[in-house]
Amino acid sequence: MVGLLLTAAIALQAQMKVAPKMEKGAVKTYVGQSTVTMPMQGDVKVNYETKYTIVDATADGYVVDLETDNVQTECDANNIAGKLVAAAQEATKGIVFRIGLDKEGKIQKVLNSEEVQPKLTKAMESIVDQFMKDIPQLSAAVSKDDLMKQLVETFTPEALLKSFQENTSPFTLNGKTITTGAQEEYLSKDGMKMKRMYFVQGKNIVANSTLNMTKDEMKEMLIKMVEKSAPDQAAMVKENIDQIMSSGMLKMDMKETVTYELQDDGWVKSIKGESTTETMGQKVVTVSTITLK
Repeated sequence: MVGLLLTAAIALQAQMKVAPKMEKGAVKTYVGQSTVTMPMQGDVKVNYETKYTIVDATADGYVVDLETDNVQTECDANNIAGKLVAAAQEATKGIVFRIGLDKEGKIQKVLNSEEVQPKLTKAMESIVDQFMKDIPQLSAAVSKDDLMKQLVETFTPEALLKSFQENTSPFTLNGKTITTGAQEEYLSKDGMKMKRMYFVQGKNIVANSTLNMTKDEMKEMLIKMVEKSAPDQAAMVKENIDQIMSSGMLKMDMKETVTYELQDDGWVKSIKGESTTETMGQKVVTVSTITLK
């Protein structure tokens, strides 16, 4: 009993403050690789480089320019969903995002969202036009206007900010004091409620996340998704949602493990992540790595 108590006490004392050393003019470049495996559609592979340049130091923190380049994507020609995922990544190529951080490096705001939104929309519209031309089944399933409306929503200031705060960003942990066993709740990029638990292992921090939603919360989220993407079908879905969910047809699960390796200066040296989303028995697995160049 004494041994167990001592072990537990030592584990609870394992903690780390994440506040990378920053100075004006510093440049950090990360090489990223991700593979998304979709049911019966093969893999979608994306390779890219992202450069972070600290362009200013202010009384409140820092200003960082973020630019993604050298984007290379690979997926099956018939994988429409995969091609859209790849296109969204390619649309950001060469666009500079200016981000405001606090003194501990925590992201506060996208400072030039009004400037980059038209650029992102133009790049995405060009890609969608080509898709509509090359993939007849896509144009038969959804109109260009409806597809663009959904894509443009990922470029709002709120959506952009959330994308830079996601779990595989070098800035995700900045400003936090991480203790082994600490838990927190958050929303995934898909709007799903998740619970995360941290473990500190030397210079590594491991974050394990699982889905944390009640049946009623799941039902509300699904109805909102249908109202947004297929409003004409919303009434029918509302009428049958309880029966559909009780049948198990819409059973959903999501889990994620991310390991952050930190340097002595507090900057992330590498990130390794794996997430699994399962819906109606269909599993999507995303494996990603980000490494300081």
